[in-house]
Amino acid sequence: MDKDVVDYLIVGQGLAGSAMAMALLEQGASVIVLDREDMNSASRVAAGLVTTVAGKGMNLSWRQAEYLPEAMAYYHQLEQSSGQELFHSQELLRLFDSEKRKVKFENKIEQLEGWVAEANKEDLARWNSEHGGFVMLQGGWLDTNAYLEVVRDILGARYRVDDFSSSDLTHADDGIEYRGVSAKSIILCQGVSGLTESNNLFSHVEHRSAKGEILRVKIEGQSQHQIISNNGWMVPVAKDEWRVGATYEWSDMEGETTAEGRAEVEKKLKVMTDRDYQIIDQQAGVRPIMRKSQPYVGAHPDHPRVKFFNGLGSKGVISGPSVAKHFADHLVNGTELDPELTLEKRL
Repeated sequence: MDKDVVDYLIVGQGLAGSAMAMALLEQGASVIVLDREDMNSASRVAAGLVTTVAGKGMNLSWRQAEYLPEAMAYYHQLEQSSGQELFHSQELLRLFDSEKRKVKFENKIEQLEGWVAEANKEDLARWNSEHGGFVMLQGGWLDTNAYLEVVRDILGARYRVDDFSSSDLTHADDGIEYRGVSAKSIILCQGVSGLTESNNLFSHVEHRSAKGEILRVKIEGQSQHQIISNNGWMVPVAKDEWRVGATYEWSDMEGETTAEGRAEVEKKLKVMTDRDYQIIDQQAGVRPIMRKSQPYVGAHPDHPRVKFFNGLGSKGVISGPSVAKHFADHLVNGTELDPELTLEKRL
């Protein structure tokens, strides 16, 4: 049987694998992408939320001044070529959960210049906003499923369904072979399965991955011109419909929905609004999270032809395209890897 010969074999077509494939194609490299089409993968379940002032500490997301414009240009280019809207730019109304949080924000507002604005009183009145809030700029959400589909269409015959098994991988000095494919290197972009499954080549890498559960709800008559955040978030995705989340569970890596997760998300929802709602759907996925909640790239210490790109976590919509472009430049042109991104720091 004839073998397929390519420059790079990519395993996983989530946010990491998709960006990696596009970056390598941009460099003129040939690729084949394998994916097991897990409908509960983090990339398919994710809300794709871009929040530029993150967490209880209200800090700017890591490298966002550099990465966010690059990500927006990347998604816009795909929108132009596909004719499909992928990224939905939208203000985010961040509500304070206490006066203490409000004071903390006021004390660091100079650090957030250009990323925040004063909240409109009418907007605050629509929500449970006893302590006020602020508007987060340059945010929005990526329709991750639409994005993955667009990339899959670009790949065409270069995309294949395959439940990757490292036992079928053959290593050589000049490349690898896997189920009829011969490549210079294989790049594992497997998300949480690449960090937790015992037979995986990178299961020894330290991580703190977390399961997240979200709900899709219907709330009739509620204004939908902003994303809402207050120890949880509400993202308008269709008329009267919102995605609401999310939980963080560090002991369960199975990605199954639970009654406990549903109850926790409902509790977050009720903090933000008093309106009646109807639950339409519940989903769960496991975020691949590594040190400092940032991605890492590199090679296996014993098998240099086996590469790694993982750890996008909850900020992968922002960082994924830039890190993939950087790694592709390293692989194709031999440029030096950014020390902050090298996998060696995690081994």
